[in-house]
Amino acid sequence: MVIYADVLVALNLYINYFLLWGTALMLKRGFSRKRFVLAAFIGALGSLIILVPSLPFAASAVYKIALGTAITLIAFGKQKPAEFAVCALFFLVVNFIFAGVMNALWMFFAPIEMIYENGVFYFNIPIAAIIAFTAAAFFLIKLIKFIFGKFSHKDKICEVKIFGKKAEVTLKGLCDTGCSAEDLFTDTPVIICEYEKITEIVPPDIEDFFAGIFVEKIRLIPLSTINGDTLIPIFNAEKILINGKSANALIGVSRARLGGDADCVLNPEIISL
Repeated sequence: MVIYADVLVALNLYINYFLLWGTALMLKRGFSRKRFVLAAFIGALGSLIILVPSLPFAASAVYKIALGTAITLIAFGKQKPAEFAVCALFFLVVNFIFAGVMNALWMFFAPIEMIYENGVFYFNIPIAAIIAFTAAAFFLIKLIKFIFGKFSHKDKICEVKIFGKKAEVTLKGLCDTGCSAEDLFTDTPVIICEYEKITEIVPPDIEDFFAGIFVEKIRLIPLSTINGDTLIPIFNAEKILINGKSANALIGVSRARLGGDADCVLNPEIISL
């Protein structure tokens, strides 16, 4: 069977992206699409090892673990050792699940044009078919994600601790799957907080912004509410804990009341295991 390098790289680029996405879903963690694409591309280049003569199992395993660790680091960034270990472990678990499914397909539907060598799968299928299957998988995952989120996180209240440089605040957070606020440049999710509840940690430039003073550099994101569309400022906190667990997110500051008993609103996917 002839292996085409362009199909090999393209196929593994798509597969790696969705493996990373599956990892993020399992961890309920926000992510950057740009980092995921870069990490998936590095993994796709790593798939070229299929062209090398068969490696011993130990060598192949070490290579896969090293590549998986690098992909995890690029995709999810620097973290505490324990959090990174959990993230890398989940990525490996998702990979093992995928490998098991592919092996089952090969066993039950052989002979099909599929090769598994040095821990890498290759299918001799057109790029158009890869794109079509990817699109189908995208909408399927979105549907599962929507249904799961509606039943498991609807109106769930959580404790949100936000640490500033000199102070910290503890808020009552509402997990809302409909909250899709994110930074337009980094795709990082944003926790929408009431201004009055976090005045102790709001940076001076945002204080000036709300006071009507011109601020040269400030990050704004669009926000849609029942009262209409607006722009709100965002900033990086020193640390965020949701129910005692570290979270990767930005803080958005709203002068409007959020309604109900909640001090802030967040997408439950921000919460990491």
